Amino acid sequence: MILTAVVTLAVINVLFKAAGPALLGDRAFPPRVEALVTALPVVLLAGLLTVDLTGARWESADWTLLPGLGAALLLRVALGRPHLLCLAVAVTVTIAVRHAV
Repeated sequence: MILTAVVTLAVINVLFKAAGPALLGDRAFPPRVEALVTALPVVLLAGLLTVDLTGARWESADWTLLPGLGAALLLRVALGRPHLLCLAVAVTVTIAVRHAV
């Protein structure tokens, strides 16, 4: 069941990514649309993380995640570090905070 869902989503993802070049050809997006398309994955990821970390109606909220998220935010936004490094630092900081508490 879950394998079918993953494969289906992968196929939809490939088709969705192929639709852009097929429909647009060599034309570029207008600047406002380009900015929206660039920001959309970050916003969706932030929303998914928020829902996943806090749960329905914030019942699963865990304060020990906040230092890790803050470290990742600082590294990415203020220092412009790569996403993978931000993720590794966020996990490390969260583990350290949970171990200290």
